Amino acid sequence: MSFATVLTIAFGLSADAFAVSLGRGASGRFRTFVSAARMGLMFGASEAAMTLLGFLLAARFADYVTEVDHWIALVLLGGVGGHMLYEGLFGADEQEDDAPPAPRGKRSVLGNIATVIGTSIDAAAVGVALSVIAVDIWRTVAVIGAVSFAMSTLGLLIGPRVGRMLGRRAEVAGGLVLIAIGLYIFYSHTMGA
Repeated sequence: MSFATVLTIAFGLSADAFAVSLGRGASGRFRTFVSAARMGLMFGASEAAMTLLGFLLAARFADYVTEVDHWIALVLLGGVGGHMLYEGLFGADEQEDDAPPAPRGKRSVLGNIATVIGTSIDAAAVGVALSVIAVDIWRTVAVIGAVSFAMSTLGLLIGPRVGRMLGRRAEVAGGLVLIAIGLYIFYSHTMGA
């Protein structure tokens, strides 16, 4: 898999973390680069770990699915992308800013962990899809983690300026990218491209 494709997948996966980070950033809780980078590191590590987990679990059963691997990639990436597209267009806000703030204006550690895991569930499905194609998983996981870290940190920092509108558009774009990649894998495996 080319680096450009890996980078595209990474940006697609980071779209929901970026959208949530924009909402969180709009609350004004992450005023410094250090505080934003700390939360961004949680997003990046979670996206990378979930991708690797999905890959490792699916790779164990790869011999059984080689005849239908393109269907697996299409269904998983299409499903994750479709869900992101639906959430971006019709879903409720993914942030919890309507809830009363935790003491001293800081979110609880458990709240941050739940948010990070919630936005990285789709990465496990992408990891499963990656297990059925030729990919350097360590490079891919590193790129996914780095891009998610950068995008979520950026979202936290610019959130106060751009608000929630761009967040939904980012999630829609990420969903479309994942659907397109699923279609490309299906096409290339069935047409021999």
